Amino acid sequence: MALPAPRLLVAIDDNAAEWSDACTSSPDRPRLPLPYAFGAAAMKAGFRLSAIDFGAKGSEPIGRRSETAPFDTIYPASELLGAMRATDFALLWGRPGLAALVKQAFLPPPRWRVLYFSYVWEPRGSSSLRQRARFAIARRAAYLARGLVLMTAEQADAARATLPRHVRVIQIQIGIDCDFYAQTGSLSDIAEADRVIVERILKFPYVIMPGDGLRLNADALDVVERSGLNLVRISQYSHKDDIAKFEKEIRRRNLADRVFIFERISYPALRFLMKHALAYAGLVDATWQPAGWTVACESLASGLPVVLYDGLTARELTRLGAGPNILRAVSVRNTNAFASELQAIADADRKRDLATEARTFASAALDLTRTGAAFGERLAQVTCTE
Repeated sequence: MALPAPRLLVAIDDNAAEWSDACTSSPDRPRLPLPYAFGAAAMKAGFRLSAIDFGAKGSEPIGRRSETAPFDTIYPASELLGAMRATDFALLWGRPGLAALVKQAFLPPPRWRVLYFSYVWEPRGSSSLRQRARFAIARRAAYLARGLVLMTAEQADAARATLPRHVRVIQIQIGIDCDFYAQTGSLSDIAEADRVIVERILKFPYVIMPGDGLRLNADALDVVERSGLNLVRISQYSHKDDIAKFEKEIRRRNLADRVFIFERISYPALRFLMKHALAYAGLVDATWQPAGWTVACESLASGLPVVLYDGLTARELTRLGAGPNILRAVSVRNTNAFASELQAIADADRKRDLATEARTFASAALDLTRTGAAFGERLAQVTCTE
């Protein structure tokens, strides 16, 4: 008699549609990394999904599958303990993960059900007080978890060297939807209100910097001044980047004709702007977590070389096989070296070859259908053994 499929609890933020969308390919939107890895890939590995929703209002779980697909049930945040009782394992991170680690003490045996996903482990070199606090929290959480999920081989190796053997360490290589970013696209992907400015942008070489929160905007302006290249800055959540402050600094430096900001654009528009850029400018501090990973991968899949500040992201991509033609790393905050690397890419006469190399690498090493399947297998191994 076949055993019932294990029930896996994940966290969502009022975005169940993104998890449903991750199950199928579309020309209009990419399958997103974590919804794919924790959702579609987990289901393919044999798990049934439920979700704890920390973004929705209301206090009652939704039970009809037609309203919750791909989840059997979506629970409100107040029902975390009940959701854990109704499932076999929880794959969570951040505050929900920490709360679940505490609440599992109130579960009937076997209690150790939480797989804790952390972006941080141990850094190289010095770190701030806030970062050290996050490392300490991740370490303490790992001792209470059934398994610890980390993003890079460097982090996973460091964790295995220090944690007791009963804590399983799982590396998740977060992949991206290479099929979506391989599509050519056209100017019609750009919203009509933005087409005039995009047509102007396309007349001159530019580098691109999508992403929010951790991007070093001041460094970006230094690089623009030193490289002679234009910059397209994309912020989907401007409140995280303080775009108003950034725009004020652009005006102060007289760079309004060389730095262009887009907010909350569509995925096809993002893809179009990436495909016409010279390179991705990864001005992100990844010394303590693999910051900028997803955008770097999306850029490579779009055929862009990437220039990154040295850190976990650059080292993991190098470990996976990204060569110096398509990946260049410089020391953090060295904007002179960063500008020089971008200018060298701009001056290269092999742009088509670089684009082919970047796309080939991304397809082989970063596609989520492959990385997701590998993670699903590891997840099944950890949850099927005591």
